Amino acid sequence: MKNTIYPIVCLLLMTVSCSTPMQTTVSVRETVPPPRPAPPPVMQTESTYQVFYDELSPFGRWITYPGVGYVWSPSVEPGFQPYATNGHWVYSNAGWTWFSNYHWGWAAFHYGRWFYEEGYGWLWLPGHEWAPAWVTWGHSGAYYGWAPLGPKIHAGDEWSPPARSWTFVPQEHINKPNIEVYIANRSSNVTIVKNVTIINNRTTNVVNNNTTVINNNQHINTVYNTGPHVNEVEKVTNVRVQQMNINEHNKPAPAAINNNNLYMYRPAIMHEERQQQLQNNKPEPKKFEQYRIK
Repeated sequence: MKNTIYPIVCLLLMTVSCSTPMQTTVSVRETVPPPRPAPPPVMQTESTYQVFYDELSPFGRWITYPGVGYVWSPSVEPGFQPYATNGHWVYSNAGWTWFSNYHWGWAAFHYGRWFYEEGYGWLWLPGHEWAPAWVTWGHSGAYYGWAPLGPKIHAGDEWSPPARSWTFVPQEHINKPNIEVYIANRSSNVTIVKNVTIINNRTTNVVNNNTTVINNNQHINTVYNTGPHVNEVEKVTNVRVQQMNINEHNKPAPAAINNNNLYMYRPAIMHEERQQQLQNNKPEPKKFEQYRIK
């Protein structure tokens, strides 16, 4: 009798065991999964000037400049002018942004300062703060103009750039991709600059909301000049200005536009004072020249 009962009990247990997963499966399908949490912010480490020294070396030469440090002389065509040669203006969520066609444009037009030196031409001094362009803006009659900010000059400073530093174009051509065609002859700068009114549309740089810069990097609250108001430009050009949204390249590369997105490499750079305090691996060009008066 025991031998007969045992298989029946076992069969019943198997039946119950097999039915349980089916009920569980139905229950899972009917449950709405919880929403996925937002991805954590990207942690962006700080770079030193070494990124400039290394990445720009193939495109020019580094020079030790008295009282300043290392400056860079680009290998460019005759007549080169910062923020005028081989590039154009685009309007982004950071303001009027210089879009350079040079491979090294991500660095020399968005960090640091330019100055002119007889015998050398235009030289670039690295800086730790990022901006869409380090220029002073102005208008004179029917022209818009801009000039590179010199060393130790900041947006809003009472400063008059020399006439040769200015680039002027008729207002209606300010947003043309072939802007070089419309640049006024620099021989007329002396006349045009006499009536320049400085445009002081200053703003504060805001780092991408999905990027967290560690070590309290200083360029988060950088003040710079965004240039002419968009509605004014639209009025004089009779064209609607399309705003680009800046996105991050993850390595040094030329700027690129895809639909309404402007892709740029803009690393967080450590403040100069902190770089000087580094005990090891202090930034320095692997190859440089001594400054010589010419």
